[in-house]
Amino acid sequence: MSGEVAFGCAISDGCVCHPKKARRHGSIVAAGRSGSGKILVDLAPFYGPPRLLVARMGVLYVKHDPVAVVVNPKSHSGTLVKPLADAGILVRQVTAQDVAVAHGEFLDLVDDGGLEHLDQEPMTAAVRAAQQRPLAGAQAWDPKVAVDQSPLVAATLACWAFLRWEELATPGAWVV
Repeated sequence: MSGEVAFGCAISDGCVCHPKKARRHGSIVAAGRSGSGKILVDLAPFYGPPRLLVARMGVLYVKHDPVAVVVNPKSHSGTLVKPLADAGILVRQVTAQDVAVAHGEFLDLVDDGGLEHLDQEPMTAAVRAAQQRPLAGAQAWDPKVAVDQSPLVAATLACWAFLRWEELATPGAWVV
């Protein structure tokens, strides 16, 4: 991945390795354009304990100057908003409508062959176990499945943010 990047951050709702305990994993996923022109999602920035996520995002923020850092404030990840802001990171908080749109666009990218990933095990496991739930008249990922969904949720949000940035950065988008 080269050029501009957006980051999605998410905290797990639960997982097989920590039954009946939420908030055991955190994910930061980068989304940007690959050399082939597809959207590339990369979990390499961070997959680990949520308590370390803010510090890692701080390093990534300085290093990459992302076009967006996205968090869903109506989820376990909502607890990241204030610590990220306190660390000087501008956080974009999504609405339920944004989450539903992000989900649909992510599925469209997959169906149209417009998405690339790096076969990272937590991401692959999340995709294999993914289920959908109703949200805002559409669908979203169900966080309450046995496999940690934070990589998939973070990837979905990162793609959404990157696509919004591309729309606004396109010449002619600001016609007056």
